[in-house]
Amino acid sequence: MNPSMNMAGVDMSPEWISALLAWPVILAQTLIFGSAILCLMLRRSTADGAAASDVLARALAGWWRLFALIVALLSSLMFVDQVAGMADVNWRGALPLLGEVLAGTQGGHIWEWRLPATVALLIAAWMPMRDALRAFALSLLSAALFFVGSLMSHAIDFGATAITVRAVHTLAAGVWAGALFGYCVGARLTIADSHLNIQSARVLSTLATWSVAILIVSGVYLAYEGLGYSLYHLLYSSYGRVLCFKVQLFALILVMGAYNRVYLIPAIDQATMRVQLLRNVSAESLMMIGVIGLAALLAATPPARMFR
Repeated sequence: MNPSMNMAGVDMSPEWISALLAWPVILAQTLIFGSAILCLMLRRSTADGAAASDVLARALAGWWRLFALIVALLSSLMFVDQVAGMADVNWRGALPLLGEVLAGTQGGHIWEWRLPATVALLIAAWMPMRDALRAFALSLLSAALFFVGSLMSHAIDFGATAITVRAVHTLAAGVWAGALFGYCVGARLTIADSHLNIQSARVLSTLATWSVAILIVSGVYLAYEGLGYSLYHLLYSSYGRVLCFKVQLFALILVMGAYNRVYLIPAIDQATMRVQLLRNVSAESLMMIGVIGLAALLAATPPARMFR
């Protein structure tokens, strides 16, 4: 029998509704986490980094509130959708089952932690507090949500190592994508303040370099696990095809980031270089939205390893 025909018989398509719900939630968590980390690292970068960090945090405050609201609202819908999928009913039919799932299933127990964490994220975004404390609280709560998300992912079928690696992978992606967004917001609002722009650009470069290194190592491991240790599944499974699209877009962003690192950051004292960097980072941020969407779709696609 043709292997591709056999694969087609057992391969499963992505769960599109789950992916579409998860996409804005993951994106919002990512942008909160990475931009808050950028604020915290900017605070430690130089002697006057605290002032620069507070300026950036105030510029991001409105965005953080919006993103936290998205996480809180859509996470509830994600829970309802998951229960509907477990019971094979529509959303209305899932509503009477929510309490039972929370109390009597492993996934429900994880949601008992995840839902309050989304509320805490919303409170931290809206409650009056010092800028540094807000950035710290948001980064901590977002990191917790990423870890809980790893416990609910396909990685749980592959053991503790896979769960840990996936959590690290999502945190590194969050730092990179969120820091790109944070820089865009700060640079556009403080374009006349070249000192702040220069500081945040250098911090962004450092965060991006470390994040990319972690993403490549952890991504290779997770991809190999998900593909069932077979490159054949890269082309002949839904999981592999989504992974291909994600890797290709990631590679394009990586090339742009490498150009920024090698050619623009060393000359960031020049105003023309700062303008070019902002343009490039803005383009990277937009492409990151696509990468995160593909990541959500990949998470909603059964790994090829499950169909060996």
